[in-house]
Amino acid sequence: MFFMKKFLNNINKNRKHTFYFLAVVLFIAFNLSFSLVSCTSAPGTPTSITDESTGITDSGNSQTLTADPSGDDKTITIWDSTQPKDRIFLMECISNFVKINPEISINARHFRNEEEMTDVFSATSLSGAGPEIVLASFDAMKKMAKENILKNLSNEINYNIFLEGLTELSSFDQNKYIIPFSSSDFLVFYYNKDLITEVPANFDDVIARSKEFLSAKEPKYGFVINAMEPEWVVPFTGGYGEWFYEYGSGDITLNSAAMEKTLNLINNIFNVEKIIPANSGYEELNNLFKSGKAAMFVNGVWAVDEYKEAGLNFGISKIPRNALSEASPTPMISGLGFMINSNSSVKSFETAKNFINFMVTPDIQTSLALNTSSYPAITGLETGSLSGDDLLYNTLLQAKICRGKPQEEDMQPIRDVLRINIESVLSGDISPADAKEKMQEDLLKLKSGEVELKDYLATTTTTESSSSASKDNATSSTNN
Repeated sequence: MFFMKKFLNNINKNRKHTFYFLAVVLFIAFNLSFSLVSCTSAPGTPTSITDESTGITDSGNSQTLTADPSGDDKTITIWDSTQPKDRIFLMECISNFVKINPEISINARHFRNEEEMTDVFSATSLSGAGPEIVLASFDAMKKMAKENILKNLSNEINYNIFLEGLTELSSFDQNKYIIPFSSSDFLVFYYNKDLITEVPANFDDVIARSKEFLSAKEPKYGFVINAMEPEWVVPFTGGYGEWFYEYGSGDITLNSAAMEKTLNLINNIFNVEKIIPANSGYEELNNLFKSGKAAMFVNGVWAVDEYKEAGLNFGISKIPRNALSEASPTPMISGLGFMINSNSSVKSFETAKNFINFMVTPDIQTSLALNTSSYPAITGLETGSLSGDDLLYNTLLQAKICRGKPQEEDMQPIRDVLRINIESVLSGDISPADAKEKMQEDLLKLKSGEVELKDYLATTTTTESSSSASKDNATSSTNN
């Protein structure tokens, strides 16, 4: 009753919470119709698991979804929406943890997707309930931190053990609300070992090797990159010693000297050296590499399993630096992390922290790399048992210098602005120097609401079409 009164008082202060209250009522009513699956690792140490995607039940064990301060502080609940491999790994870790700590029970619930999970978590937490732990993305953390439903973890763990890119994403309003668990979705440099015996040290070497491949008896592309997509372009700004995003304030800088150098590099490999096929999308470039018609390819770590299944003899390394730069490009990285419900009692909070500390130990993080499609969140594993795995070793070296991927609400306008202006540079409609300034102006207009995205895209498309038509007419007149 105490929590209900507390929530009703909140409703009077802010009517939007009425929606959350109704969601809680419906959620609890729905779940009363299900029993919970038990995944018992050892006698007397039940680990209750409910898979919302199936609703399967094979145990009478009950699951308490409330984080009641007066309840059992040795029983905690964790929610996730992970992919199958990651979820299997999580369940095995829970099982192993309760074997080591037989006095602790962990209830786990899996959701179909992250949006559903965070919506339900927000509703239950605002009502004074919810699980102790949520495993979700860094974007989800930002959303929930704004709602004041997460505990401040700034002083609870040593963040120096984590990848720099993930640590950059762990803060909101100068406090940390997430403990990194896994990393994913960053770019690496793939090369075909049957075609490349020595990895190029810099892009001058990449260009030189590409020219050799193109002039061979059986020509093929030496290097390909999906330069029409901003995620493949912005890492090079990091290689020139600058970055486009400020994590504390959310400020975005696209009109930097590093951006101009990056656009010059992209223009050089496409229009001057002409080593990359024009107007090619991701699938076409990916198929060139898979089929052995391209020797080197910048692509995401998500393609590792695909290339293994294709029987490709490939290697991985860090993306080569530009010859004029002293640093390597810095791809963007994301992943998952643990968050703790602000409703957790002092004692259940300590139990939750013990489990999270277990999940970020070198042994668990090494096992994560070997048994899932995700990568570790902590540093230093490349010097241990993983050093013997060439693919993992070099992937971890790249992960160490990645930068955090900004939240989606910031990335979307950046993508739109970069994509359009990169196309303009490659088509010769604008110089890299002018393009960097236009990108910043366009971004500010979109962010401020001065221009709607649909209007911006329509105007830009019309302008580019008119420019292309003028060029075609001029060419035609000259030929006549």
